[in-house]
Amino acid sequence: MSYMRKTKDEYLLLANYGYGWDIVETEESLKEIRIRAREYRENTHAALKISKRRINLQEE
Repeated sequence: MSYMRKTKDEYLLLANYGYGWDIVETEESLKEIRIRAREYRENTHAALKISKRRINLQEE
């Protein structure tokens, strides 16, 4: 029997337009979220950061 992960990684793109941090985009890979961050930096002056969170996978 092989190992089954109990969680899934999700990457968040957070933007601060002066009112606090808001989630503007989510992706499942770091490469994709970096591409989205580059696109946002070209089109806005908001402060951006990338964060990672883990999602529990529930077997039903």
